[in-house]
Amino acid sequence: MKNILTRFLKYPLYPRPLSSLEKVMVTLHFGGFAKCNICGWFTPLYLKNASFRESCKCFRCRSTNRQRQLAYTLCKAVGAMKGQSFSSLKKLAETDKNDLIIYNTEANGAFHRYLSKAKNYISSEYFGSFYTSGELVNGVMHQDLMKMSLADESLDIFITSDVLEHVPEPYQAHREIYRVLKPGGIHIFAVPFNPDEFLDDHRAVLNDDGTITYFKEPVYHGDPLNMAKGILVYNLFSLEMLVKLRQIGFRTHLYQLQQRFYGIFGPDTLIFEAIKEAPVDS
Repeated sequence: MKNILTRFLKYPLYPRPLSSLEKVMVTLHFGGFAKCNICGWFTPLYLKNASFRESCKCFRCRSTNRQRQLAYTLCKAVGAMKGQSFSSLKKLAETDKNDLIIYNTEANGAFHRYLSKAKNYISSEYFGSFYTSGELVNGVMHQDLMKMSLADESLDIFITSDVLEHVPEPYQAHREIYRVLKPGGIHIFAVPFNPDEFLDDHRAVLNDDGTITYFKEPVYHGDPLNMAKGILVYNLFSLEMLVKLRQIGFRTHLYQLQQRFYGIFGPDTLIFEAIKEAPVDS
C-alpha cells in the first residue's frame, strides 16, 4: 500500500533526477554557452559524461562546474561584506577596495590562479606528514589542516574544495578553521555529501603508528600532486556534519546552486558556507 505521507516528505533530501534540458546536454555532450565567473570569459561548455560537477570546463581558464560554484559563493560573500557586486574572481581580485584576508587550501588550478591576484590572498597545499605546517616546499606553503601554523582570528574567509574527506580527523580540521577565522568569518567549502543520510560514512582511520585501518573498500580521488595513486577518502559526509559544525560554533548554510548564466547546473551542486559564531554545548 502506498504511503500517502511520501509527498510531504522533506528529509531525507533525495537527489533530484536530471531535468529535460540536462538530459539533452548529456546526450549532446554540450552544455551551451555561459559566462565563466572565474575568468569572466563567455565560453562554450562541453560534457564528457553525465558528471556535471567535474565537467563543463571553461575553454579559457579550464575551470569546472564545481569551481564556478565555489566562485559564485565567494563573490556573493565578499560582495555582502564589502557592499559591492563581483561577477567573477578576476573582478574580485582586481578591486582595490577588498581588504579581506582570503585563504585557499589549493595552490594550483584556475580558481587559485585568478584569486591569487588579490592583495591579501594566501594559499597552501598539504605535502605529507614529514613537513611542518608553515614550511615552504618548492616555494609553496605546507599546512596540515589538523594543526595549522596560522594565528588565531587572522583570516576573513577560508576556502576548501573537496579536501576535508581526505583529512583523517575532519572535525579537528574544522576546529582549526574556526580558530583561525575572525568572528563572523566564513568557511566556504565543498565535500562529498549524502543528503539522504543522517550519519557520516567513516571509511578509514589513521592510527597513532601511522598505519591505516580500513572499515570499507578503499576509495581514492584524483590528486594533482599525486596523479599516479590519488588520495585516500577517510570520510563521506551527511546531516551529522551540520550538527557537529554547529557544536563547534559554525552556523552552516547549504546551497544547491543553479545559475545557468554562469555555467552552474546539474543535480550535484551543493556548496557550504559556515559562518563563525559562538560555540554551543554538545
